Formats: sequence, C-alpha cells, structure tokens
Amino acid sequence: MRTINPGLFARLMRLPEAARTDLLEFLGATPIGDAQLSAVIDSVTERLTRERAQFRAEAS
Repeated sequence: MRTINPGLFARLMRLPEAARTDLLEFLGATPIGDAQLSAVIDSVTERLTRERAQFRAEAS
C-alpha cells in the first residue's frame, strides 16, 4: 500500500466532501504518482472554481 504525500493529502482534504470522496475512491483503485495527483487536485479545484463563478454570475 502506498502512502499519500502529506502536503497532497492536506490539499485533498480541503476539497468539498463529494469531490474528496470521489478522489479518495479513485486513489484506492488506481496507482498514481505525486505529480499526477497534484495535477488532478489542481484540475478539480479549477473546475469547482469555474462552477462557483458561473453560479454567482447567473445569480446576479
């Protein structure tokens, strides 16, 4: 069993619960390196940021 880099784990735990759960399930089933995990977290964070911005724009 591979451990997650503590810094990456902290970033992962800051994600919303649904995204965090999905990503943890993915990590349990798929071998992934630190660089790849960092890129996935970045991608999820960017997507969530865009969705929030779009929601706020529509609400205005």
